Amino acid sequence: MLDDDYALMIVANELADGDSLQLIEAVRLSIETAMLPVAFVTGNEDRALANVAMRAGATEVFLRRDPGALGDFIAAYVAAREQAHFSGQVLLLEDSESHASYVVHLCRALGLEVDVCTSVKAGLARYRRGKYQLLIVDVVLEGIQSGISMVRDVRERHLDGRQPILVMSGYDDLPRRLLALKSGADDFINKPFSPEEFIWRLTKLLRTHALSHAEPVSPMTEGQDFMSLLSQREREIAKRIVAAKTDKEIAREMGISFWTVRSHIEQIFIKTGAHNRRDLIVRYRG
Repeated sequence: MLDDDYALMIVANELADGDSLQLIEAVRLSIETAMLPVAFVTGNEDRALANVAMRAGATEVFLRRDPGALGDFIAAYVAAREQAHFSGQVLLLEDSESHASYVVHLCRALGLEVDVCTSVKAGLARYRRGKYQLLIVDVVLEGIQSGISMVRDVRERHLDGRQPILVMSGYDDLPRRLLALKSGADDFINKPFSPEEFIWRLTKLLRTHALSHAEPVSPMTEGQDFMSLLSQREREIAKRIVAAKTDKEIAREMGISFWTVRSHIEQIFIKTGAHNRRDLIVRYRG
């Protein structure tokens, strides 16, 4: 059945003919379903079981006696699926054929077509001829080339200073990350990366770019109920943000994944018009 296109998958703990955790692991091993959200549903309140399910690849764990939470999960992912569909072209600078294919697959899942270049010279030539929604640039290329030089060239010589740029690298060191950001990259991701992280970062960049070209969000009116704009799960997360909890702390307290928290926070910002955490706190406190 997973050959078809689904918004999410819900797996019961106890199955009649096999191990549910092995099923989730199998889903994660396939590139076609690696980014599929998976809800693990159980009647067992054993925290150890929840941890094992999360390690197997479940996106979130739900108790059977709490159908409301599962309903919020379904609604959030269906809404995110509808919103996380784009059109247009991506320019990818990557000299590894296998990794380029991986990135192309993930971009196409979001409705984006990809032009692939293996050198800075070819990338700049292609960039000058076309209009791209996003640039994805690998730092280390064959020979002495560096993708950072392309980032710097785009920022210094071209008029579109808003062009979203995502830099990726197999080297997770602070100097390299800072160099990429100082040269003009909007975000940086380490290789190898999970499909979920890549999709989240790419979607965030494209939505931020779209919002920068859209009409400004109207501020909340005096007396407007801040929490009325949010779902129940988003209200729980918003209260923890106001209490200065980090994303990891929120995930740990609520028993959900880090990336689920980040996805909800993005929706909170969109619904409230807040630009960041500080802005959200100011709006909440009036």
